[in-house]
Amino acid sequence: MPEFLLEVGTEELPALDAPVLARALGDRLAQALREERLGFSGMEIHWTPRRLAVLVRGLAERQADLVEEVRGPAAAVGLDSTGNPTQAALGFLKKYGATPQDLKRKVVGEKEYLFLEVRTPGRPAQEVLQELIPDILRSLPCRKTMRWDSSGVAFLRPIRWLVCLLDNEILPIRYGSLTAGRITRGHRFFGPRELALNSPAEYVEKLREARVIADPRERERMIRDAAKGVEGEYGVRALWTEELLGILVGSLEWPSPVLGEFPGEFLDLPTPVIAAVLHEEGKFVPFARDGEPAPVFLGFRDGKEDEKGYVRQGYERVVRARLRDARFFFENDRKRPLAERVLDLREVVYEARLGSVWDKVQRIREICKRLVDPLGLDGEQGALLDRAAFLCKADLTTEMVREFPELAGVMGGIYARLSGEPEEVAVAIEEHLLPRTRADELPESTLGTALSLADKLDTVMGAIIVGEVPTGSRDPYGIRRAANALVSLILRKRLVVDLFGVIDAAAEFYPRIPEGKDKHTVKGFLVDRLRHVLRDDFGVPHDIVEAVLAVPRGDFLGVLERAQALASLKRDAALAELAQIFERLRNITKDHGSTAFDPGLFQKEEEQELWREYLKAEGKVRRALTERDFAGALKALLPLGRPVHRYFEKVFVMVEDERVRENRLSFLKALLSLFLEIGDLSVLAV
Repeated sequence: MPEFLLEVGTEELPALDAPVLARALGDRLAQALREERLGFSGMEIHWTPRRLAVLVRGLAERQADLVEEVRGPAAAVGLDSTGNPTQAALGFLKKYGATPQDLKRKVVGEKEYLFLEVRTPGRPAQEVLQELIPDILRSLPCRKTMRWDSSGVAFLRPIRWLVCLLDNEILPIRYGSLTAGRITRGHRFFGPRELALNSPAEYVEKLREARVIADPRERERMIRDAAKGVEGEYGVRALWTEELLGILVGSLEWPSPVLGEFPGEFLDLPTPVIAAVLHEEGKFVPFARDGEPAPVFLGFRDGKEDEKGYVRQGYERVVRARLRDARFFFENDRKRPLAERVLDLREVVYEARLGSVWDKVQRIREICKRLVDPLGLDGEQGALLDRAAFLCKADLTTEMVREFPELAGVMGGIYARLSGEPEEVAVAIEEHLLPRTRADELPESTLGTALSLADKLDTVMGAIIVGEVPTGSRDPYGIRRAANALVSLILRKRLVVDLFGVIDAAAEFYPRIPEGKDKHTVKGFLVDRLRHVLRDDFGVPHDIVEAVLAVPRGDFLGVLERAQALASLKRDAALAELAQIFERLRNITKDHGSTAFDPGLFQKEEEQELWREYLKAEGKVRRALTERDFAGALKALLPLGRPVHRYFEKVFVMVEDERVRENRLSFLKALLSLFLEIGDLSVLAV
């Protein structure tokens, strides 16, 4: 079966954008092929700083035939009394080139219609691909775009060449001012400028000969292996971050390691400072020995090896100069205690409508006060948490953080210790920005967890209340990221906290502006983020997510635990029966609001029976909810199935007597509310 290659050659892409675009290219091509009924056996995604490529293996030579069932006129209109086609049916047959023998009769709803099975032959793959590729390229998600000629095409960086091969045949796709061919390009400085490809199969090896490693996983292995070699030789450990590794992989087409050293006189600087200097611009890998920084680093050259050592010497000069700068900043910052810097935050604008960073600190302190009881902190811990909140942003005024913004929080913890603050306060300051991403580590200390929660909640609340609700791809304040981290923190640390209660209590500390939103918008936004985190990070099926979010709750951990309880019983036949009962209860009570009923108005034995079972179930459910035993609460509801069925068989709810009717509806509404303590069972796919 044919192989297909698409390569988009560009000017150098930002290191962390290239993999995002490459994955999007592969995903959209795969989806388009499936939608166009073009099967394939495998797909490889390759990318470097100067190219995005997709190699499709085992591609079908042509589309599978499309077989559709098309509905025509009603049988009563299309056939006469003797069963022969009328003019309406003949027109329907003519449209699709069919004969009366092809007609089928099928009931839809309450009517019978005439149907035809219409087969559309598949087209050759090359025809389909030439239509698909330009649309796929136009759809790639760029965070910003540029134009470079008069064609009107926009992309993250200028596109310089296109390769599009189906086996050894060129598909001459036009995109902007370019026409696809078979010419790719080697390494910008150490490979041939142009390289002809005979077929997709030779793509990876031909580029290797031209000093380009197309597979990013292979480049990552080369980089990691080089670091392991240094670890083995010097007895050190590489200090990796995902961002550093991503930048190195994304900025090199042929990684060549360059080992450098710096003077031991700089080893008295804090380890995070040395790491920040070496991570700067994603150039160098730092190392540590026995928890302390080691005076070696690993850089990379893109292309030939540094045989004469000129590149190493240049790297070492740069590192020495930046370490001297860092020492100057560190010593200068230490001249003032951290607490003295807090008042300087009044001069640092956080957001025009939300005031200064000082104002943000005061809001964080107020939120922290409302977290003391839910997180089980005592009076002494509450005082330490307030002190950490007071100091947590002070390092933003230091020269070190202004030069290395990624050290915010970290330097605050270091300077807090040097200023004589309690260790618990220093640790909380260091941890309060964690997690920055879903993959980031979590705060380990209780105070750090509380401070992180407060900081992220203020970021989300502040932005939304002044009207900066993220829409589509627009999120200039990074509110989605902060909200995802907030939700992830609660769920991964298993924090039992009523977030809605905290939001209600803290809302008074935010400004009211005409174009702003209210606390209900904040709650809705966080519930939507919870929906995404449950699905994406915890693998909760869509139907269960919607079931447990039917009633929004501020106890996000409780929502997860309810979802896990539902998932554990999803295959239970009794749960399927309960889901049907829930739907019936919801339908009959949808226009009724009250849950107050009088058992003295029950007239039938089935009402009395269901009431008795309801009382038993309610007691068990309430106890289980108090103990956070959501599986137990759900199991307590299962015995209600049979008495509810008997109730609906024998009791007519909508009687003429208004008093009896309203009482029965209120009883059923109360029963429905008991079910909703777990979720909307009617949406479950059981």
